[in-house]
Order: sequence, then structure tokens, then C-alpha cells
Amino acid sequence: MMLQKPNERGFSYIDVMIALVILMVGILASAAALTANLVRSYETEKQVIAKQIALSTIESIFSARDISRIGAISGWNSIGMIGTNPDPGGTPQGIFLSGFNPIRQDMGGDGVAGTADDACPAGGNCVVTGYPANTSEILKGYERRIVISDLQDSERPSPPHAISRRRIDVTVRYNVNQLQREQTVSTIITNYSE
Repeated sequence: MMLQKPNERGFSYIDVMIALVILMVGILASAAALTANLVRSYETEKQVIAKQIALSTIESIFSARDISRIGAISGWNSIGMIGTNPDPGGTPQGIFLSGFNPIRQDMGGDGVAGTADDACPAGGNCVVTGYPANTSEILKGYERRIVISDLQDSERPSPPHAISRRRIDVTVRYNVNQLQREQTVSTIITNYSE
């Protein structure tokens, strides 16, 4: 008959249960890390889209500076919020809507983002006299705000009609998992004709 040494008994059920609990904690931590990584990846994708929308809007505003269409866009004087940039006769020349507005896939008849023919409220078509109705779809989950402000030259203050630099802030708001995020791009635009 063989005698068994007390140190060679093997694992008890309690040892196995403790090992399984430790293993489960590790698996759950790995699953949580993978889930967080997927959420972050989705958030990054939406952030990149928002930034591209903002950059595209700024490019559109820069092109509006160089365009002159009678009754719609008057070049540099159009670069402002609706109701701003009065001409010598006192008529406001600014064409950009204020506040957060929906983003349509088509920029409308004037080809400039953030104006009345592409940033009208959701639920209807954008109708502006002189242009065909903008019936393009709204980019769901995104809204855009454009803020244009005059910059005074610190060395030589100029009258309001002679402003040669403006600051443009484009903010795109989007949602990620019931959280609202914003992506802002800012630049300064200059009137080179003066």
C-alpha cells in the first residue's frame, strides 16, 4: 500500500471557483475595453465628419467673397450675418443665417453653405426667390452655426463700411450616445480688393 503525502492532494472546489471568478473578471474587463473602443471609434468618425463639414463651409464662404451675383451675392459685402454689412444706401448685405441650422446635402442655388437656400428649418423645402427649391435631404444628426464678426485694425480704426478683416467661426453640433458634441473651426478672412 502506498502512502499519500498531505501536500499532494490537488485543487479543492473552492480553489477552482476562485480561479473561475478571477478569469471572469478578466474576461469582463476585456469586453468592456472592446466596447469602449468601439464607442470611441464611432465618436471619432462623427467628429471627422463634423470637422469636414466645418472646413467645407469655410471654403464655401471664401468662394462667396470672390463671387458677385446680382440680387444674391455681392462679394465681400455678403460675408456677414443676415442684417449686417449695410451698403452705402443702408441695405444689409450679409447672407448667412445665425444660430444652429440643419445641414442639407445640396448647398442650394447660390452654392454657398449656411444661407437661406440650404439652411432652412427641417421639415420643408428651402424656397428662395430666384432659385429652384432646395429639396435635398437633411444630414441627420448634424447642425451648423456660422458666426462672422468684424475685426477692427488696431493700428488704424476704420469705419464699418471699410472693414477689411472678419473672423469666421463654424461650429458643427452632433450627437454621440445621447451626448451632444461640437466641432469648431475658426479662421480670418481678408478683403484683398482694398
